[in-house]
Amino acid sequence: MPVMVLIPCLICVCLASRVTGLERMMDAREAYEELGYRESRLVELTGYEAEYAAHCAGLTRSLKGDASAESDKETGEEYLREAVTKADTDGDVQVNLVSGTEWDGVHKVYLTFDDGPSIYTDDILDILAEYDVKATFFVIGRDNPISYDRYNRIVEEGHTLGMHSYTHVYDEIYASTESFAADTLRLRQFLLDVTGVMPRFYRFPGGSSNNVSATDMHDLVDYLDSEGIVYFDWNVSSGDASGSSMTSEQIIQNALYGIEDRETTVILLHDTASKWTTVRALPGLIEAIQAMDNTVILPITDDTTVIHHSI
Repeated sequence: MPVMVLIPCLICVCLASRVTGLERMMDAREAYEELGYRESRLVELTGYEAEYAAHCAGLTRSLKGDASAESDKETGEEYLREAVTKADTDGDVQVNLVSGTEWDGVHKVYLTFDDGPSIYTDDILDILAEYDVKATFFVIGRDNPISYDRYNRIVEEGHTLGMHSYTHVYDEIYASTESFAADTLRLRQFLLDVTGVMPRFYRFPGGSSNNVSATDMHDLVDYLDSEGIVYFDWNVSSGDASGSSMTSEQIIQNALYGIEDRETTVILLHDTASKWTTVRALPGLIEAIQAMDNTVILPITDDTTVIHHSI
């Protein structure tokens, strides 16, 4: 009789433990997706955040079928036409008021992929090769032979290899300047050992304007400067990091936003095992950009106009 009572009790305990474990996994996943959502929404340059947010809000509502979306979209597009490019015409010369430099009239687009390498890196590289396009990969540390091959393929095929932290664990990376420096040096040395190339470009996990860092981001920027490392944010997000699943068509629509009104466009994309729709979107995105007048797709180099968020 005691055994008959004990068995159900043990089953209940096991089930309760399992439920608790699942709840923790769900909480962790929600937290991860929330970080991704924040990362995907930090998308514009200093002074443009409110106006671009109106566009993002309109786009989000349009995907949900909200009738008010169109007016938000029009507001955002009007702002881009009138303010984001900030170009004045003086005869045949167009001057970009943001950088103060003469613009050659060519729209420069940079496809950037965060969080790789992954199972889709080779697919992405195959597509880029097919269209003869060079991109930029902000990678994390993956210490295994398959990833070594992918790091080397990125370099050998003429793409730019950038850094995106070794661990991509926010709490560890942003705990202090010392922890950030240790993580950055670890990744930099690792990539140098694997590829023979010393990376000199960095993208902060969550962007420089992230709201999860326990350390003043200005201190981390100063550290990168001291190491001769240039950091890049983005001014267009494909939205593929958001917690909600996006179709390849939605990713293309997001990524194309405002390219023809902007001198320099740095597009945020992701190279992870959960981003198959990003891979599917890539050919259509490239074809759409290549069809634009006076527009080129380039890898980030020392000559690229640096895009920074407001911090």
